[in-house]
Amino acid sequence: MTKNRPLLFAVIYIVGSIFIGPAIAVAGYVITPANGDYCDVIAHGSSGQRDRDYALLEGIQTTGSIIMLAVGLLLLIQLWMNRLRINSLSLVLTNIGILVMVAGYLLVLRAGLAANSSC
Repeated sequence: MTKNRPLLFAVIYIVGSIFIGPAIAVAGYVITPANGDYCDVIAHGSSGQRDRDYALLEGIQTTGSIIMLAVGLLLLIQLWMNRLRINSLSLVLTNIGILVMVAGYLLVLRAGLAANSSC
């Protein structure tokens, strides 16, 4: 089992990202009173509260994405450092899986950073 330990962490990251990525993307919108509608000031109570809510939303999406991107990068480094101990097909498939998940986190990061705060 120790032979495939780097592979195990990569597979956990890939499978976990299927759930964690959408959770990061949607969590910020769910916790805002207007469920993502920036222009609905009435639901927030005031424009100041609305701005605080959306700063929190941006923080959740940005921080969550950056953490998961860093984990993905560390896993890729770990896989390549141990590439001689891992089956070539498994190495290629896990690398592709991690890169697909990293692309998804980049999309969430882009959404968090490029939120349009104008009506």
